Amino acid sequence: MFQQIMVPLDGSELAERALPCAERLGVASGATLHLVHVVELAPPLTWPFAPAYMPAYIHDDVVAQETQQATAYLDKMRERVAASGVHVRTEHMVGYAAATLLDYERDAGIDLVVMCSHGRTGLARFALGSVAEHLLRHGTAPELLVRPFGDPVTLEHAVVPLDGSEQAEEALRVVDQLARDVVHEVTVLRVIGTAEEGPEAERYLEEVAGRLTQEHLTCWRRVAQGDPTETIIDVAGTDKLLVMATHGRSGLMRWALGSVADRVAHGGVAAVLLVRAGAAPHTP
Repeated sequence: MFQQIMVPLDGSELAERALPCAERLGVASGATLHLVHVVELAPPLTWPFAPAYMPAYIHDDVVAQETQQATAYLDKMRERVAASGVHVRTEHMVGYAAATLLDYERDAGIDLVVMCSHGRTGLARFALGSVAEHLLRHGTAPELLVRPFGDPVTLEHAVVPLDGSEQAEEALRVVDQLARDVVHEVTVLRVIGTAEEGPEAERYLEEVAGRLTQEHLTCWRRVAQGDPTETIIDVAGTDKLLVMATHGRSGLMRWALGSVADRVAHGGVAAVLLVRAGAAPHTP
């Protein structure tokens, strides 16, 4: 299962909403939680009458002050999380958030990123350039995106949308690992366009369910006809963990991804675990 879990924090209570899920996974797997805070470099000044650059001594003072605040904040978070019995490591760095976190993911051998869809600066939308998408596009670790509102997700019931492709089935590998200590039920879902596709979809899900190896995992199979995105969201509901690969046979997963992640951000789906299809796992 996961051994090195990174939780990016920015000092906001919203970002801290990712901590209960990360703690649950850490307790179950014995993983180390990496609580990471990036002191971001000042963006270029855009006021037309401002100096073309920030004097070095002012910039250094600002970074030093924010670094000191980050250290105190992470010490408080370490004490809070360690109380649950999880091994915790904290790290503060200076740089641009997305690139800095990506470097840390690689260097620390991170095999799961857990983060909230909101932070200090508001909605971390799944748009080009966002921290979440940058990590997903360029990293190798799966990414668990948690909603900012409502009750924390329990992780006990997972929903896995499949389209018949090997890429989409990468999500099953992760669920099988989680089933050892965290996930107790899984619903494998196939969305079809016409009723004629039903029998083949049923046979496919029956075969897929047989690959899940954990003894105490209850597996449900569901074939549904309709719009893929809306069906996925409806089946996941507001209390289940949605586990899906980022690519599929027909582009379905990629097409649904933005809508699903956006629904997580607005509290409609509890959490989505995004698995990079074809990504090589980290090795110790």
